[in-house]
Amino acid sequence: MKKTSIVTYPAVFIADDADGYTVIFPDIADAVTGGRDLGESLVNATATLGRFLVDHQSNLPVASTMTQLTHRYPADFIQFVAVDLNNVATQPVETDVNVAPLGLAK
Repeated sequence: MKKTSIVTYPAVFIADDADGYTVIFPDIADAVTGGRDLGESLVNATATLGRFLVDHQSNLPVASTMTQLTHRYPADFIQFVAVDLNNVATQPVETDVNVAPLGLAK
């Protein structure tokens, strides 16, 4: 049985105008995602964090505290997101890209 390797980082959920959310990880500049609602945003945040952490396991940044972030993002929802690196490394990643809105579809 594999030993779990759970890593937790805070995510900031910033409400969009259309009821969706943009999700950022203040400690991880390149980890940004979002969703059409809070549930989808949380699922996407977990997947995004997992992929980033698996790729950068040897150099993980220190996570901010909730206190630090509530001062920086007073109007936004902050949630800790946990990822088991052993599970992320073995799970296939599914992607679904719709390029039609970008004018790239033929």
